[in-house]
Amino acid sequence: MLDSVLIALRDVSQALLPILGALALLFLCILLSKLGKMIDSLTDTVKGLDPTLKKVDESIAKVQAPLDTVVKYSHSLDKVHDKTAEAFGKAADLASESIDSLRTTVTEAVAELSGETAAPEAPAAEEDSSDE
Repeated sequence: MLDSVLIALRDVSQALLPILGALALLFLCILLSKLGKMIDSLTDTVKGLDPTLKKVDESIAKVQAPLDTVVKYSHSLDKVHDKTAEAFGKAADLASESIDSLRTTVTEAVAELSGETAAPEAPAAEEDSSDE
């Protein structure tokens, strides 16, 4: 009985395998055909984008010149800022040195005057000590 079932299945398989192989080849051909159509459609789409990409390139080229100008002005402003900061630093140093020099000159002048007129200096010193 088992032998007869296996023989029947073999006969059916021998008849069906060529048919199933032909169907598989048919589906493969359909798949390749649709894939080819999709590739053609994709190629057309890319060709349609070409003018758009050219316009974008032209727009970028037009915008590049003003951007170069902005960069140039930015660098110029950076240089001006650096020089201004340097000038203010030098001015602050000069003012500090001038104040120190002025303080020294005034101190020397006061010391020189107080050495000549020691009497008027004493009451002023007493008033300062009484205020504290």
